[in-house]
Amino acid sequence: MTDKTTTESSDRFQTDKVMAIAAVHFIHDIYTSFLAPILPLIIKKLGLSLTQAGSLTVFMQLPSLFNPFLGTLADRKHLKRHFLIATPALTATFMCLIGLVPSFGLLCATFLAVGISVAALHVSAPVITAQVSGKSIGRGMSFFMVGGELSRTAGPIVAVWAVSNLGLTGMWQLMFVGWAASAVLWWRLRKTGETAPARSRASLSAMLREMKIIIAGVFGILVARSFMASAITTYLPTFLFSEGNSLWFAGISLTVYEAAGAAGVFVSGTLSDTVGRRKVLLAATVFSPLMMFAMLYAHGPLLFVVLLLLGFSTIATGPVLMAVMMENAGANRAAANGTYMAISFAVRASVILVIGSVSDIYGMRPAFLMCAAVACIGIPFIALLPKSGNTLG
Repeated sequence: MTDKTTTESSDRFQTDKVMAIAAVHFIHDIYTSFLAPILPLIIKKLGLSLTQAGSLTVFMQLPSLFNPFLGTLADRKHLKRHFLIATPALTATFMCLIGLVPSFGLLCATFLAVGISVAALHVSAPVITAQVSGKSIGRGMSFFMVGGELSRTAGPIVAVWAVSNLGLTGMWQLMFVGWAASAVLWWRLRKTGETAPARSRASLSAMLREMKIIIAGVFGILVARSFMASAITTYLPTFLFSEGNSLWFAGISLTVYEAAGAAGVFVSGTLSDTVGRRKVLLAATVFSPLMMFAMLYAHGPLLFVVLLLLGFSTIATGPVLMAVMMENAGANRAAANGTYMAISFAVRASVILVIGSVSDIYGMRPAFLMCAAVACIGIPFIALLPKSGNTLG
């Protein structure tokens, strides 16, 4: 067997393998969620300034900008399966050693290494998931993304438990779970090669040329969605607290939103396999801004209902957009997925700064109103996406 062939090529949805990848995604992203809960301890141990502490996140996310090139390498050298199997162990090792790192410089290097491992997993895992999902790519993307969504809930809990019971320097004991995840995934995927259409050689420039219209559509939708998603995930607790709610109420509200998002992710991809990608995206893109407006005027239990609907519809677009990229990338699936990830990271980082600046000048309520209005610009971009799962052209 070569990397270009597979002994299990079919249109069947391989539930066991999809679930294994989703579970490993969950375990992997738990480790990347460790930083925020233990950051106060790292600051105290190394005497870091808040600027230095904040830069650690930048070092971890910086490699995401190079995802298109990493994806092209994975496509050309058929490294996607190797990346997917190795990265849970690598990320776990680096993240569990941060309590032992003696200096800020080495800590930055450690988080840069984590970022490279994270990037390698996220350019490869969706591609392998799509491969073993047969014709139900949307369903596969839903399972994959649910793992990531749930990890953001479990990660801080695991981190707090670890430092409470093992201490900051004893967190290295958790790395073995990541190693086990890599071992189990190797066993599950040992007979799965990497399929690639023979019609073309993997090429980033070819992918960008062939998919430029689709990428433009995805970019517009991402920008529209990011204004709402970034406003909620970054500023919702602050906004609700400033409106006179308790800090507990503000925190619970964000949890409600995230939980609904996990449900939306699970449903949307599978639904898009049946009714079509564009219909699901249109419904979510029209409904989300309405719920954003409603959130600004809802109070008490009604606010939770609105947040459930907002989280469900806003985050639900993720697996559908990834499925669109996977279906139309040909031999360049990892490069296309890497491009999607890089665009998503750059847009999200820029949007957070814009929302913060508008909030400083005009206040948070006008900033949230702006986000709801801007979200509507995503609607016409849906027309740039293919009408079916077939490649354009």
